[in-house]
Amino acid sequence: MLDLAIHPLSLVVDAGGARMLAEMPGSALHTRSRGPYTPDNLPPEAVETVKWVALRWSCHPDPPEFTVEGGGRWPRLSALFTARGVLVTFVVPEDASEMYAPEPGQAGVEFHIRLALEQLAKSLRAASRELGGEPPVALSLSYSADPDYEAKAAHVPEPWKRAIPEVMPTINVDRSQWSRKQRAAHDKALRATGYTDQRVDPLRHTGFAVHVISSCLRDLDA
Repeated sequence: MLDLAIHPLSLVVDAGGARMLAEMPGSALHTRSRGPYTPDNLPPEAVETVKWVALRWSCHPDPPEFTVEGGGRWPRLSALFTARGVLVTFVVPEDASEMYAPEPGQAGVEFHIRLALEQLAKSLRAASRELGGEPPVALSLSYSADPDYEAKAAHVPEPWKRAIPEVMPTINVDRSQWSRKQRAAHDKALRATGYTDQRVDPLRHTGFAVHVISSCLRDLDA
């Protein structure tokens, strides 16, 4: 989904594929609407988002399937990328007011999430080579208060502090169905695929929290 350059409000990945929630782009929100909607009176926010996605995805041979959801309080648009097993649901800001979205000028959140996912993918591939197959894994994205925010912002001039996110994007990894051998192989792979001096916090007996820049990979069961 890098071509869309969208910030994931939520993300769940399991055996059924990936499901992401994202805000509609700003260019689609110039005209706002409220239902009721009909096939002949679609929400303009959704129509403009379709155009935006189609343009950004135009270099790929597998166009997404769009579904407009106009029966709720706010319009939604679902984009199903069948070949990739990814479903993205676009919402208006009012429909996601309880979720974290970066403030203007806050860059890097999506990039750090991407780095965490890339390290997880590399570690799973490395572990599968040792185990003879990749164990089943599910993950979800959450945003929690960054315990190191005050330390990060302490020496930053006041006008620039807003550029530092107060949250830590966390990839919660569900390894509840794994054997002790599978966990041990993956723990070793996580350390092998990390960078020099990467912070790894042990959690309980078999859990972990791997810090990837300003994001984190965390064992969901720990």
